[in-house]
Amino acid sequence: MSIKPFTFETVPKITMEWGGAGRIGATLRTQWAIRRVLFVTDSGLTRSGLVAPLIESLQEAGFEVTLYDQVVADPSEAILQNCVVAGQAANIEAVLGVGGGSSLDVAKLAAILMGAKQPLSEMYGVDQVKGGRLPLILVPTTAGTGSEGTNVAGITRGGTHKSGG
Repeated sequence: MSIKPFTFETVPKITMEWGGAGRIGATLRTQWAIRRVLFVTDSGLTRSGLVAPLIESLQEAGFEVTLYDQVVADPSEAILQNCVVAGQAANIEAVLGVGGGSSLDVAKLAAILMGAKQPLSEMYGVDQVKGGRLPLILVPTTAGTGSEGTNVAGITRGGTHKSGG
């Protein structure tokens, strides 16, 4: 038996530091010349108080933050589209996803939908995304999905049919 050749690619940079999320504004300020950030998460993290310090850090660094905290487990296309509408209304320049795999997946897809201008219906499947995406920052709060390290995302279509791409 032989191993077939393959190429493995992952995200360009992973930063891990104690308290790093609380300095996210200053860190991002050194990375991009952007002002408007879409903060994608779930309402549970907002209610827990974990979101407020990150938003404060971003605002102190001069960012305008639009919060979209309506992500739920196994998010639907409608949740994703609502997130994109919120981002477009605020003329977003970057997307920050904070939370578990569902929030990170919605953030990844929103960054693509707002950057590539490609319809979601054309993105399902492997290597179907054409074009770029907005700058994307992912902050995982769980140790399960690994969504922050992959270029795929899962979304629920038409009720209960889950798709990835």
